[in-house]
Parts: sequence; C-alpha cells; structure tokens
Amino acid sequence: MIIIENLKVFYNKITISYPNIHIKGNEFVGIYGKSGCGKTSLLEALFGLDFQGELEYDKCTINNVDVKELDTRKYDYISYCPQFSQNALNPKLSVLEHIRLTLKGNGLKYNPGEIADLMDRLALDPILLDYYPYMLSGGQKQRLILLFSILKRPKLLILDEPSSAIDLITLRNIVEFLTSFRGKLTIIMVAHQKVLLEKVTDRIIVLEGYDNAKD
Repeated sequence: MIIIENLKVFYNKITISYPNIHIKGNEFVGIYGKSGCGKTSLLEALFGLDFQGELEYDKCTINNVDVKELDTRKYDYISYCPQFSQNALNPKLSVLEHIRLTLKGNGLKYNPGEIADLMDRLALDPILLDYYPYMLSGGQKQRLILLFSILKRPKLLILDEPSSAIDLITLRNIVEFLTSFRGKLTIIMVAHQKVLLEKVTDRIIVLEGYDNAKD
C-alpha cells in the first residue's frame, strides 16, 4: 500500500530525513516519536491537501502511484484526519447534514441502520444528529470525525493524534472502535502515547528525530 525509501522533506528551512517505511494493505500501523521528530510533517507531505514543502526520495508510492503524481483524487480512497480536524466542522450544518454531505460526496446512499450502528459503537447518542457543532463537546466532535471518515469506506485511514485532549472514557470508545477495523483497511495512526499504539496497532514505527526536524 505504501512504500517510502530514502525520503527527505524540506519544509520552512527545515530538512527532515525519514527511515524506510513499507506498509502493507490492511495493516494497522502506529507512528510514534517525541515532539520534534517530524510525525505530522510526514503525514502532511504524503496526505495533505496543499503541502507547501518539497520532497526528495528514491521511491515514495501510495497504492502503487508516485506521491508526486497524486492529486485530489487520492481522497476517493483516503480519509485523512489531521490534528484538530474537528475544528473543520461547518457551524451552520447539523451532524445529520454533515453525514448526508459526506455520503453524497462519495456517491453513497444514506443508511439509517448503518449510521445508528456506528454511532452506538462510538457511544454517540442518536439525539446528536440534530445538534450543531457548537452544541458538541470536544470528545463528541472527535468521535464524529471518525464516523465521517469511516462512512466514505476508505482503503486508507490516516489519523494524527486522535486521542489528544479527551477523557479516558472517550479514549476507550475510540480504541474499541478502531480495533474493530483491524485487518479490514489500512490504518496509520500518529500518537504521543506509545501504550495506546501498543493496544490497537499491528506494529509501531518509531521516529527518533532526524536532521533538524520538528512536528
């Protein structure tokens, strides 16, 4: 699914060198490292919408396509949840309207049973469908972002710190939800908590800090 060999990212006068990374289809891989090792920069370079840096590599492919040849069509099969993605919710749309737009944008039909099941697995009360973003807690927003990401049925799910600033109960819900998709799609998750990655992933890639890197 993903092959990275001798990748360097040049971003804001910073050079970040990465180890070789090979990720197979349907693997659940964690990326771990201290602040400053370039975790978020790696995700932005590969999966971001408008990365402003430059890439240099021997080989860097996603789904057998060179990363420099990818355009917005990559989001047909990739769900990318950057840090603080819950802040991207449209304040004028209800949760249900967000769901319907997500489905419509991916050519999928609204299935009440599927929505009810996903919300139940994420411990989200059905009444939230009528809520607007300002009425939701941070934990509810993060779980809804996960729901939207799964709804489009991606081949590749990218999560950057989905466990930040949430309580332990919400964290448990997210862990159980993500674990249920192990082996069903490719998942890459960045987290500062190694113990969390050990619970949910198949393996962990450790970034130790390269060149003059930063997150």
